[in-house]
Amino acid sequence: MVEIILKKRKVVELHPHPKNEGIYGDEDIKELAELIEKYGLRKPLIVTPEGTIISGHRRWKAILFLGWETVLVEEKEFTDETAELEALLLENASREKTIEQKCREGLMWEAIERAKSRKRIGRKGLGVGSTRDVIAKKVGLGSGVNYEHACKVISAIDEAFLIGNIDKAETLRKFLNEKSVNAAVKMIRNTQKILHRKSINADVKIINDIESNIRNFTETQHTQTQWVLAKLGKQLCGSVWIDFHDRSRIWENEKLGSLSIDSFPSLGMGNEARQTVEYIDVVWLSSGNQIAAAFEIEITTPIYSGLLRMADLVTLCPNLNFPLYLVVPESRINKVKKELTRPTFKNLKLDQKCRYIILEKLLEKWDVIMEFATEPSALKSISQSCDSDS
Repeated sequence: MVEIILKKRKVVELHPHPKNEGIYGDEDIKELAELIEKYGLRKPLIVTPEGTIISGHRRWKAILFLGWETVLVEEKEFTDETAELEALLLENASREKTIEQKCREGLMWEAIERAKSRKRIGRKGLGVGSTRDVIAKKVGLGSGVNYEHACKVISAIDEAFLIGNIDKAETLRKFLNEKSVNAAVKMIRNTQKILHRKSINADVKIINDIESNIRNFTETQHTQTQWVLAKLGKQLCGSVWIDFHDRSRIWENEKLGSLSIDSFPSLGMGNEARQTVEYIDVVWLSSGNQIAAAFEIEITTPIYSGLLRMADLVTLCPNLNFPLYLVVPESRINKVKKELTRPTFKNLKLDQKCRYIILEKLLEKWDVIMEFATEPSALKSISQSCDSDS
């Protein structure tokens, strides 16, 4: 039985469910923020005791945007990750969705059904008919054939993003959501014909069996980046802190938790400031237990949520003397600069106190830094100021 507790929690303590962004994308919340500012929040967010949001991601983004400090939540304890994911999907069942979002929900329902089937012995699964037919009806995509075609388009979109072909991915997404599944499939087929006629090597593999890898790509890349920063931090500083929500994740056969200190040192800062730091993705600590650098990794999650944690830290510790870094893909640099124009961040001069590191450059250069660097300041050479192109 799920235990439910109604309480107020700090907004900065909450974080998105790792699967939510992959299903529903980074949606615009300005209109919702205006409504919440005018009428208030009419229902609590649903979160786990650890602060993972199950229902209310858009509302959470909106109140982050509005600068709320606390929010009413319904705290629920779930038996396992499958139960969490099922609740997330059911809570979003009545919302209006694009074809892409419906298809990504379907892929998650498939994952849930596979997890459940491993626990079943001689019991039926989703119901009569093929799994894909049942899922197609569940998410509102009609037939299993239509759902299967949509899944191929989703794979093509994800693969295009993976290889850096953003224009192609967005065009496919537009065809899928604004025209139809068949229109998007036809576009893929026409592209393949053109590639064949031009004798271009078909390594693009638009419709290939890579679905499982692509679905988890963003989460995996976040884990890889935390692992890289943790390795660099231990080499250059001595010890690191990793957000405890991510410590069970594994990269290169190492749990992130094995690289992190168990408890965060007091550092002479107040409880509020310390709690803010504890939610930052990676923190480097010197041999004297002083913060040497702090890193927020924003691959697909809202950039302003990471900036907000840094803004809170600057507000609570105005005399901080360690660098703040935002690690982002090259495609998101303009978004970082745009977010920093918000009055909240501008007044704190966060654009002068925070530098960004291009994700691709970090993953390319980190092993060289590991081999030759001796000081934490070495990372500044691959970072850039947020208030200029220097």
